[in-house]
Amino acid sequence: MLGSRAEISDKPKKGRHIFDSRFLLLYLGNKSFIDHNPTPVMKNLYLLPLILPLFCCFSTAYSQASIDDGKALKSTIHIDNLVKKEMDKQHIFGLSLAIVKNGKLLMAKGYGLADIENNISASEETVYKIGSVSKQMVAAAIMLLMQEGKLELSDSLPKFFKNAPESWNKITIRHLLNHTSGLPRDSPLLDNIKQQPDSVLIEGSYKSKLLFEPGTNWRYCNLGYFMLADIIRQLSRQSFEDFMHKEIFKKYNLYSTRTTSFAEIVKNRASGYIYKSSDSIYNAKDYLSLRPSGAFLSSVSDLVKWEMLIQNNQILHKKNWDTMWNDKVKTSNSNLGPYEYYGYGWDVNEYKNLRTVHHDGTLPGFTSSYFRFIDSKSAIIILTNTHNAYPKNIVLALADLIFNEESKKK
Repeated sequence: MLGSRAEISDKPKKGRHIFDSRFLLLYLGNKSFIDHNPTPVMKNLYLLPLILPLFCCFSTAYSQASIDDGKALKSTIHIDNLVKKEMDKQHIFGLSLAIVKNGKLLMAKGYGLADIENNISASEETVYKIGSVSKQMVAAAIMLLMQEGKLELSDSLPKFFKNAPESWNKITIRHLLNHTSGLPRDSPLLDNIKQQPDSVLIEGSYKSKLLFEPGTNWRYCNLGYFMLADIIRQLSRQSFEDFMHKEIFKKYNLYSTRTTSFAEIVKNRASGYIYKSSDSIYNAKDYLSLRPSGAFLSSVSDLVKWEMLIQNNQILHKKNWDTMWNDKVKTSNSNLGPYEYYGYGWDVNEYKNLRTVHHDGTLPGFTSSYFRFIDSKSAIIILTNTHNAYPKNIVLALADLIFNEESKKK
């Protein structure tokens, strides 16, 4: 609609009455009108004196709207060009993008193909595997249980895993959230093509040695999020999947967001691909295991809803949302900047003096990046169905474009 308006308007001057006969002929020749009144269009010209004032009024308002929309259209064209250029450069097959600026949705749309074999276009409703972008949702579920008084972040693991080794006594829920537990990245029993309960994978890690004393270092750890999912199961007395669905996704109208399923029909699901060369494109393999560290399917449309839940302090109280990025740990022991930090399911950083919380996600055939610019209530979210793509690069290029335009206005 935005594009067609601008093209028709021919850049009319502000406040000028413009009557375009095309609108009138569209009305007089409207198919539904003729179907009910089989009189030829020209015989309906007796209506002209009645409807001409309406079109003149419409064209005045329409003229002003075209001017206002022109700036937005120009910005949209710049965004489209940037995204398409990066898609060509990175060999990305399908991509969905959403941009929230100053607390309002600026745009949400798809580019390329969600399904190459069936020639289905990507859109804002396309459903992708979001990989580790899921971690923030698991962390939010833990914070919700804390908010309800069902756990403390200082609770140690033996409270939930009775036969855990003594070396786990000092590991707390907080350590699991921010990757400072000292646990190995994954359970030694993890098999991505095999479905196993989280409890089996956790118990399979009992003999693993800690990489460092809990709380003294940082090392990315998917296993910790398997444990968080099992703690959610224990305290809620329902499966991890059911809790997330009932207490978060369904409750807050995130209709496309769910745990990954291969048996069930998922509307608008994207297929994942691996690019080898222009004539070598393959379907990506599927992980059959449900990985809480990267558990969910979602769309940019749903992630915009999620973003607004955060901004409006829903699900959690404001202080609990803030804790997720304010209680952060440095991710490197280096004394050389710039420093990077990790909160609860979020990387915490700055980009050109803008405070950001963000996370990327990767699974075979899918890559994603979700950046929040928290002081300006803005966010850029990109989901793709292409392995080895770098959507973060596109996000940062878009941030340059969007925030540079804003600074020029000032």
